[in-house]
Amino acid sequence: MTLTSTALGSRIRLSALNGFHGFKGLNWPRIFKLFVLPNAAFGVAAYFLTGPEMITGLNAALVALASGVVISFIVDAILTVVSHKPMLKVHWLVLGITTHWAGTDGQRVWSIVWRWVGQPMWMTDSRIIAYCLYLSAVGAYFHLVSSEAIGDERIPRAKWVRYGVLAAAAILIVMVAGFVIDRITEAGVYPGVFG
Repeated sequence: MTLTSTALGSRIRLSALNGFHGFKGLNWPRIFKLFVLPNAAFGVAAYFLTGPEMITGLNAALVALASGVVISFIVDAILTVVSHKPMLKVHWLVLGITTHWAGTDGQRVWSIVWRWVGQPMWMTDSRIIAYCLYLSAVGAYFHLVSSEAIGDERIPRAKWVRYGVLAAAAILIVMVAGFVIDRITEAGVYPGVFG
């Protein structure tokens, strides 16, 4: 598929759209499953929950999942850093995934703590959050330099993916239990967490 640019008088080939044959050629079941259904579920949750409740729950889920990702990739990231073997694109990808998700994990943990302690202003401009943003930015850079990295190497290793999934589940259970216990006891230690 080509587009003509009147301003430049040239043709621009859009390789991403090669093979696009209109809306009839789209994979509608996949679009429904991967886009429509998750967004509809979010819409339903948004109808029944307050903003603070949603943010608390999503922060907890993101901390659990980000921790799982970091644990899944951490061994390969460490081996990439300490190895004398030449760095391949897949190694940059491993560093990018690990670094970016570590930064995301830190940001979400900081957000949870910030909400729990009454949202003090000093925490919003902290160097800790700046460092977490830096990790995410470095991770994004590593992603960019790792084009076409997926190949024959099995990264992350299946064993570490299992460890990551277990860690994510355990962290989520602990966080949910903490929120539920706080809500049931109504200790008032963390006012405003649930809106």
